[in-house]
Amino acid sequence: MEEALIIFAVLASVFIYSELVTAKRKINRLERKIDTLLKNNGIIYDDKLHISKEVLSSIAAGHKLKAIRLYQEETGVGLKKAQEVINRLV
Repeated sequence: MEEALIIFAVLASVFIYSELVTAKRKINRLERKIDTLLKNNGIIYDDKLHISKEVLSSIAAGHKLKAIRLYQEETGVGLKKAQEVINRLV
């Protein structure tokens, strides 16, 4: 009886390990796809900020209010949060 339990535990461990490896591969593939999409669409990814090419161009051109408005439209944040983000980038 104990042998059967040990065999079951080993088989279950192997199965779980195999599923974890498969899940990790899928996650890595999804991350590469997302990175490609971000790069191709001119989006700079930062864990705290998601700034589009249009917003960055507006900042570079000195159009701070336009950058704030664009950032609000793209992210749905309020005016205060948008101002904070754009001010950090200026």
